[in-house]
Amino acid sequence: MLIAGVLSGTSLDGIDVAICDVRARGAGVAVECLRFATAAFDEALRARILRAYPPAAVSVIELSALHARVGEAFGDAVRAAAAGLALDAVASHGLTIAHDGAERETLQIGDAFRIRERTGCTVLYDFRSADTAAGGHGAPLVPFVDALLFGAHAPCVALNLGGIANMTVLPQAIAFDTGPANLPIDTYVQMRGDGSRRYDVDGELARNGAVDVALLTRMLDDPYFRRLPPKTAGREEYGAAYVARWREELDALGYADAVATLTALTVRSIADAFWTMAPRVPLLIVSGGGARNPALVGGLRTLLPGVTVALSDAYGVDADAKEAIAFAVLGFTLLRGRPAGMPQVTGARGPRLLGAIAPHDLEALLRRVTEAPSS
Repeated sequence: MLIAGVLSGTSLDGIDVAICDVRARGAGVAVECLRFATAAFDEALRARILRAYPPAAVSVIELSALHARVGEAFGDAVRAAAAGLALDAVASHGLTIAHDGAERETLQIGDAFRIRERTGCTVLYDFRSADTAAGGHGAPLVPFVDALLFGAHAPCVALNLGGIANMTVLPQAIAFDTGPANLPIDTYVQMRGDGSRRYDVDGELARNGAVDVALLTRMLDDPYFRRLPPKTAGREEYGAAYVARWREELDALGYADAVATLTALTVRSIADAFWTMAPRVPLLIVSGGGARNPALVGGLRTLLPGVTVALSDAYGVDADAKEAIAFAVLGFTLLRGRPAGMPQVTGARGPRLLGAIAPHDLEALLRRVTEAPSS
């Protein structure tokens, strides 16, 4: 089946679309990414989204409007990426506007029915709510797919470096958000820079700066890092409010030194989590936008001696596309009626079917699911 996985991550870099051929393989799934594209947000829409993130007080009318506009943007991005292909379905994670795992509350925007209008096919969406309703954190969801993609290479750890860093220890399927990845770095670069940069391109600032060890030590004294899984993090923990808390001390450093210190925070918190949860694992497979940052990946190689640190590209999974691929797989799993929730990861009361359906000729779609040949 051709399923488009689509999402926009915590860093709000753009809208990622992976067009995937997804097939049943025994009890599991085989997936091939045929196309991957990232569509930029309209600048005015991106600014509205940023203004709506907690703790901002945003009106219900504005939230409703953003839900509609993001859905339209997602639909346009999928339609452009899939040009010339007949999609069977779209699996949309949406854009997380608020998430509180401890309180079992989550909200993703991006109207699935507007996506359906633009793509002309069934849309699978709202993958977190079933887990939070069952007492789980609603995240991370990707470990289910990590086990399918990388299980053959176990023992290993799959690490995704988006705005937030999350890792999956295989074969045990222990998974959690370690804390910050790109989010505080990107946020600070945008705050302090002249507007020409949205992130530290190729880790250039970090690689040319010196880490302030005293400030880094204080930043690492964060209760989140000491908590045991299940645990999740997001903009609420490591976004603009977090950077503002440390802004004066960061600004007292040189620009490159401040970025180097924030980069070291990401690297150290991940390495500490790795040694705590997977001390004997010989392989770390890295994906996400941060996989293209030599300062992050190089820092991990330095702090994880004896561990092979490799990009997921080397294992047949485009590092940039991995999360979009994951939602295509989660959508296929929903259509097959199989639970994808992992209670040992999220803390839910049990495995749950994840996702809702905005149907378009659903009977024919489900017939294709049941009749599709296995790999």
